[in-house]
Amino acid sequence: MSDSAAFQEVDDAVRQDDMKLWWKRWGTWVVGGAVVAVVAVTGMVGYRQYDSAQRAAASAAYSAALAKIGQDNAAARAELNRQAGSAPAPYDSLAALAAAQLLDKPEEQVAALEAVSAKLPPELSDLALVIAGYRSVDAGKLDTVVARLDPLAMPDRPFHASVTELKALAAARKNDLKRARELWTAIVKDPASPQGEQQRAQAMLSYYGPGEGK
Repeated sequence: MSDSAAFQEVDDAVRQDDMKLWWKRWGTWVVGGAVVAVVAVTGMVGYRQYDSAQRAAASAAYSAALAKIGQDNAAARAELNRQAGSAPAPYDSLAALAAAQLLDKPEEQVAALEAVSAKLPPELSDLALVIAGYRSVDAGKLDTVVARLDPLAMPDRPFHASVTELKALAAARKNDLKRARELWTAIVKDPASPQGEQQRAQAMLSYYGPGEGK
């Protein structure tokens, strides 16, 4: 055996002894870490599958409850209220918002929508308050409700055009047509306003005419 071969054999033996010593010291931790990693990945995959199944079931239940509206509102409201307390997000919030709109009287709907808005995510909270504004027309509380919607009228809020429309309607009901026209014009000229609200604003401007001095 050559000297180089002998040194290589000794070096390999030393490396093997070092590996045995390293494994004896750290092997248990390596195996334990691998087991933890496998359990964590398995748990994460299992949770995602469970969560997906729960959301699919909640979606189906929510759709079934909505299908009852117009046929059996009491049953729909009862089912939606149940989902509001037990369904996963966002179906719990959607169910609460829908249930509030199924109360018998407009003033009850307004009160329920304002109450539930405090428990909803920001976007749905704004929507609940805007719907309350529209329902307040029939409830005879438009001025009171609209006065509470000022924070939602800021340009960066998603339903600012709807709040502007409600303000215009409130002004028109008080016969302040100058202010109403200003607000409807603002909606028409705002490129961010939804098309439906622009069309309604333009229709109101046409109905009430150009105003004095125009």
